[in-house]
Amino acid sequence: MPALDDYDELNIGYGLHQTVLHMQSPTLRMTYIRSPPNTDSGDRDLGLKHKWLHLQVRNMGREWSFEIGIIDKSGRRGVVRCSTFQKEPKLAMSIVPNAQPVLHLPLSFPQSSSRPLTAWSTITLNLPSLMPHFSTLASMNQLDDGEGSRHGTNHPATLLATNIPVPSGTYSHLSYIKIYATCRLRRIWLSDLIPDSQVPWEFELYGA
Repeated sequence: MPALDDYDELNIGYGLHQTVLHMQSPTLRMTYIRSPPNTDSGDRDLGLKHKWLHLQVRNMGREWSFEIGIIDKSGRRGVVRCSTFQKEPKLAMSIVPNAQPVLHLPLSFPQSSSRPLTAWSTITLNLPSLMPHFSTLASMNQLDDGEGSRHGTNHPATLLATNIPVPSGTYSHLSYIKIYATCRLRRIWLSDLIPDSQVPWEFELYGA
């Protein structure tokens, strides 16, 4: 921790020291962080069963995306990707071997204000509620129309050609989380509490 001068010592308790991760890149898909890291075996899995995912980020005025892996009780895997450049919900089905269906959802930040500092935004996802959207879009044949090209994973095909099982049962757990550039990331956490429920006091410190 940095040394405190006399002024800091007099005002200790009024300051909040925090670590913020700044991610920036001209190419979105080339710069990201992922937990757990990618491995050749592909058997690493977070296995987190919480129902709510929360991310606290700052809008940098650039295209931005994050994605999570979710698994249903039958072991069917899918990817949920949220992007500021996506216009409407789409389902990306790839012909690449072992590829997972990607539910691509639009994401928007609040309008910029005249304040010199942009406020932090908290994104909250109810993970079980995402499961039915895979089968709904699959039945409507709502395939991704090309937005996935930013991630280098867009190989569109018809649903009949892919024959890929989509998650459709009861939510089981979160397998991974992946955050792309460009953004400032303050905190990621999961909970079983709905957003309006009481959260630990230290989390409330990061709401401003």
